[in-house]
Order: sequence, then structure tokens, then C-alpha cells
Amino acid sequence: MSKQRPKPLDEWDFRAFIALAEERSYEDAARRMAGFHGGYSRQSVQHRIAKIESYVGEALVRRNVDRRYLLTAAGERVLQIARQVVALHERIGSGSAQPTVWTLACGPHHAQFVALAEDRLRATEGGDKVRVEYLSQHNRAEHQFFGDPVDRLLRNEFHLIIGPPVRRPGLRSTRLYEARLEAMIDRDFPGDRLALHELVSDYEAFLQPRDVRARRVLEDAITAAGIPDPDPARRVAMETYETATSVIRLRAERRRGGQERRRILVVPSDVALPYKAGMVFGGGGAEDFKWVPIYSGSTPLRMETCVTIRDAHQTALRPVIEALRGGVLQLDQSPHRISGAPLTYATPIPTQRS
Repeated sequence: MSKQRPKPLDEWDFRAFIALAEERSYEDAARRMAGFHGGYSRQSVQHRIAKIESYVGEALVRRNVDRRYLLTAAGERVLQIARQVVALHERIGSGSAQPTVWTLACGPHHAQFVALAEDRLRATEGGDKVRVEYLSQHNRAEHQFFGDPVDRLLRNEFHLIIGPPVRRPGLRSTRLYEARLEAMIDRDFPGDRLALHELVSDYEAFLQPRDVRARRVLEDAITAAGIPDPDPARRVAMETYETATSVIRLRAERRRGGQERRRILVVPSDVALPYKAGMVFGGGGAEDFKWVPIYSGSTPLRMETCVTIRDAHQTALRPVIEALRGGVLQLDQSPHRISGAPLTYATPIPTQRS
């Protein structure tokens, strides 16, 4: 008796698998699929996952100790294929077809203005058609950002990505704001800015790793300014992606005292924003520090943050881009600004028409 061939897979099998991979819960995946085909139950999502596993011939997910589901190595491979299949279906449906849900990919430190943009969009018709996906840590490195996230934008798996400007055919980047490099420094520091040569000569700094754009901007500025840096290892107290860890450690060291060489934290103003006094992660000890921009000569160290889309989606995504720019403006009109620029620099955001 011949072995029965597994049932062919379709677009909705892959959509269910992507939903489970990203939501890590059958219930949450079912809720995410609720808008398709009259709704999905937990059982219907499970059935589609089992169908794919039967076709592949091995398990694609496993339940973690927190009762959430993680992908196996085979699941990771299938996820890449699933995203390509779904993107292909979206492209070939019709020449003018638009995705059912627009996916915006960004870093966790963008959540502050993205959440405000979501509020603006929800107040309008169709505002629930934008889904936010936060990039994993390895995709926040500069070279990785121009790899997987940009490739997924080109494949129509992402529809908007937030990060550095992207110069690729078929893509369009719109400036949202210009973040400044800032130092978390003792409140007794006498100035309102920190000179780059002082940072090098007088401080040990908690810095982001070298594959992060902010770190490259800092190191390039030190080289360009010709600042003597005889012992870079002594200048760097610690390299870490975890800003919260650095903030906690600096506050603890200040309480203990006794450091021979003063320590500071250097991150972009958009990363620093939630840790300032009065902000969501300010907490105890925030008042013992202040945040000052880092200057090389008369120029602050800064870097541009943009939202990038495909040219073909320019008209459809205009409301989303305007909502993102509105969220940035709302933060820049508060005492703590995401751009780090003085409050008097804040200007109304022009519309795309102007």
C-alpha cells in the first residue's frame, strides 16, 4: 500500500504559522487571525500547524517553561519560507492590492513615539490596520539592519521600518528626527554640554557595542577630531546593549562613591529619554544625574532617524508616516525631547503636501 501524500500547504497555513511564531501563543495567534475567513479558533490554528508539521515531517514548535511556544531549528527555516510565500501572495493578488495589515518594524527605543502614533491612527478610520513588530537585538546592529529588516521590506514582509536612512532602489526614507548623543553625568557637572575631548580624557564610559550606529558615530568623531586616545580600553568601562543595566549600575556606584575615575553613560537621546527624571523609567536616583549632549567643537554628535517604505506604498502609507511624525513632535514639545534639541527648536511638522 503506497504512503499517503500529505495535503498541500496554502497561504493560510503559512499565515497561521507566522502568527504563532510571532505571538508565541495559540490563543493570541487565533486572535490575530480573527479578521480572516470569518475568524480562527485555537483549534483551527493548531490544525494548520499540525498540517505543516506533517508535511515537513518534524516538529516546528516547542513549548517553553513559561508556557509560550518557541520555534525549533526546522521551524526557523519554515518561518523564512512562510514569510516569502505570504509576501508573494500579497504581491500577485492584483496590481493595486494592498496588504490587509501594514507591518511596522522598529527598535524598542522607538516605542515612545510609535505608541503615540498608534493612538492617533486608532482615532481614525482603519487605524487598527497597523501592526508593530520590534526588531530582535541582533537586527539593531547597523550592518544587520541593512540586511534582514531591509530585505524583508523589499520582500513586502515589512511595510515600514524605522532606523537609519536607506538608500536602495525602490525604497523611500522620510526623516523623523535627529537624535543627539548624550551623556548621563553627575548633576554637579558644571556645564550644559560635554566636550568630546573631555569624554576621552576624563571619563570611563558605558557604551553600546561597536556594531551599533551610535558607537560608530562616537568613534568616528574621536578619530576625525584627532583627539589623543592612548588607552581606548581604559576609556570604555563596559560595552552593552542593555541601557537599563548601565543606568542602574551608575546610580549604585554614585551611592557607594570611591571611584578613581568618573564614569558616565553615552547613548542617543531617543534611548536616553525614558530614563530621565520624571519619565517612565526615571525612578529613584534619576535626580542625581543630568543628561547633556556631546559636542565635537561647536557641533553636537547626532544621527538621523527615518521611516523607510517602498515607493509603491507612498500614497497608502502617508497617514501612518504623518502619525509617526506627529508622535515625534508631541515628544519634542515636552520638557524631555526625543531629539535632544532645545525646546525652542521644535517646529510644526509639515504635511506631505507641503
